[in-house]
Amino acid sequence: MCGRSLTFRHEFKGFGVCALARAITGRSPKVIKSVSEDQRPSAHQAAKPQEKVWRATLRQQHFRAIINAMSILIAEDNVAQRHYLHEILENEFPAHAPIFEAADGEVTVKLALEHKPDVCILDIQMPKLSGVKAARAIWREFPSARIIFWTQFPHEIYINEIRKIVKSVDPPPAYGFIHKNNPESRFLRFVAAVLEDGADMIDPAFKDSFKRPLLTEFESEALYYLALGLSNWAIARKCSLSLRGVESRLATLYEKLFVSMAEGTEHEAYEKLAYNVRTRAFFEALRRGLLNNDELEKAAQEQEAWIERDRKKFIEEQKGQMRKR
Repeated sequence: MCGRSLTFRHEFKGFGVCALARAITGRSPKVIKSVSEDQRPSAHQAAKPQEKVWRATLRQQHFRAIINAMSILIAEDNVAQRHYLHEILENEFPAHAPIFEAADGEVTVKLALEHKPDVCILDIQMPKLSGVKAARAIWREFPSARIIFWTQFPHEIYINEIRKIVKSVDPPPAYGFIHKNNPESRFLRFVAAVLEDGADMIDPAFKDSFKRPLLTEFESEALYYLALGLSNWAIARKCSLSLRGVESRLATLYEKLFVSMAEGTEHEAYEKLAYNVRTRAFFEALRRGLLNNDELEKAAQEQEAWIERDRKKFIEEQKGQMRKR
């Protein structure tokens, strides 16, 4: 049974029909007394039709109240932080109940799609599924979901992904992004703005990151290829592109990373000799948080597996060429 039903059952526990009617509608129906087996009325004394209608109406109102119950979802793997959020949100937004809790990304998606909360507050780095990937899954099935990302890892890699996901949802959903080190009062203002006004709220510290050019899927992945030392030849094989296609896409990536480039100026020749553009791109990605250790470690493991497969494929290709000769 869903949390909303349990909440209402608890709230109205011990209430009779009349008390329940007063709680929901603010007025009382005619009292219908219970009777014992030998006191049952005859057919002509049975409950009046309007009383039956009242009972049916009351059941419908009760059901609507359950369906329309407002709720909040907290997704945070740190127990202390999760309880802290629960406490302050319960105090500040008492009308929005129940408050659901999740400790990993998979449970977050399940609860969000099952209960359709008014707002979801997601940590970004969680077990099983990151907050960003959980948001993608939620918005795919529940596009009107309002989500606030509450994190201590505001890396641009996550901001870039969030912006791309939001852009893909039609119409764009209301969302927020705030660092965990903000004071409680600011956090509650963010929640109120997203929850009650449907406004987009971005932590002032990260507004510049939300204005930078979006990286494409290839450009985001290419940063890992560069960091892990793949050549253009290997990137072309991995992405099924031509060498020229890879070079063109990397040139666009460099333009996005380096706002002021010497290309077309008197310094162009010197900087081409002085700098290794791939290394500079790697450093800039690290500086801006477009790469992080966890994701880089995963990418390294995936690349090792791909290299092993592609090496075998390459050897077979070489053998095939030898046989043709």
